[in-house]
Amino acid sequence: MNLISRRDINRLLPRHLLDSLSVLPHIIGSSVLDVGTGPGLPGMPLAIVDSNRMYTLCDRMAKRIRFLHMASRELQTSNVSLEERNLAKEPFVEQRFDTILARGVAPAAALWPMVEPYLELGGRVIVFESAQVEALEDTAESEVPEQDTLSDALDEIALGYSSEKISCLIPGLEQPHFLCILQRKDKD
Repeated sequence: MNLISRRDINRLLPRHLLDSLSVLPHIIGSSVLDVGTGPGLPGMPLAIVDSNRMYTLCDRMAKRIRFLHMASRELQTSNVSLEERNLAKEPFVEQRFDTILARGVAPAAALWPMVEPYLELGGRVIVFESAQVEALEDTAESEVPEQDTLSDALDEIALGYSSEKISCLIPGLEQPHFLCILQRKDKD
């Protein structure tokens, strides 16, 4: 169905499945929203191994949601809800989630204003970040402009969240992947 790149077929396990599962220790609460789930990553693998939580997989493309309906029926997942919607145009009205996941959707600062209204008090947003960007920063740290760090800090202050980056080693991949965990700042 062309839901993942053909060049990823040989590395499906580490690049997609194990990477998706790497976030499990950082998920909190009982309700999880997977924004821009695509072929169900990371939400579907997480729902399979984590049956005590309810996973809502959301994507704007009907083709992807049709595939996920078929996969959910075949896998008999009772803890998966599927939503075909573009959150920028069709927001959730009353639904809130303890954890919101985004893999390959947008940078953390751009994603926060879009998903923050759907976050339960004390909840968190976890953004999968590119391993390649971080690796470049590590190898050429002196070339990374200081204003990028300052800009990130200013975004956090202005948008009302704090962030923490966590490195995840994925078996079968040379470089670690990174998770950016966003938490709403407490009001003083």
